[in-house]
Amino acid sequence: MITSGFSALFASLLYLYASFLLWHKIQTQKPLRNRILGIAVIAIALHAISLNATLAGENEILFGFGNGLSLIAWLASSILLITNFNKETDTLGIFIFPLAALTTLLPFGLTDTHPLPYELGSHVLISISAYSIMGLATAQAILYSIQERRFRKKQLSTLLRALPPLQIMEKTLIQLIVIGFVFLSFALLSGVFFIENLFAQHLVHKTFFAILAWSIYAIFLLGHFQRGWRGQKAAKYSIWAYGFLILSYIGTELVFFFMQS
Repeated sequence: MITSGFSALFASLLYLYASFLLWHKIQTQKPLRNRILGIAVIAIALHAISLNATLAGENEILFGFGNGLSLIAWLASSILLITNFNKETDTLGIFIFPLAALTTLLPFGLTDTHPLPYELGSHVLISISAYSIMGLATAQAILYSIQERRFRKKQLSTLLRALPPLQIMEKTLIQLIVIGFVFLSFALLSGVFFIENLFAQHLVHKTFFAILAWSIYAIFLLGHFQRGWRGQKAAKYSIWAYGFLILSYIGTELVFFFMQS
């Protein structure tokens, strides 16, 4: 546990350092990309070590609020790193790395966890991954939408100018939606094995909104690959779909709240 704590602390400090370098790059336009990515790789690796210690139990997976948020931040940072293999999207880390720096340490402050068997735990991991990737896609959609509108009006701020070009932002958005759609599909399919009675388990709201969100993503991807839907349409579909995805979770939590009150 001590080793994982040091890993988390060093990962947090490296995320903060990467954030500082990114801000410096935005302000000065200095070529710091390779240095930033190298630091991010080390931070993500150390973050993974600390996460493994807080998630893995004996024949079970331990889930809690702290390590759940930490996992989401790790996924976002990792996906950002992967997108940098074929295009320069490192500037987006200015929004992700500071959050990762904070959430890396959360599992050691919020230690309340719930053990789940590997089968159910794997389903939860896939679901969290889907929510995380689609959340990242939605953030990307919002940034793209603002950037594109400000570009038309010639009102780009220093931060918006530092973002990747619109074509790269759009391409990244589509890639995130495709990856997230795959994870969401697996999450829905794997969830079928744990449903015994939709009404008794209070899963009607969650299932309805999750399927509705999946359908909207599917309609957009079909339109994109067959009719070339892109740009603001891609952003709008992503935002609407993620709204329903959030409702699938919030709706279920509200049902449980009213049932217990």
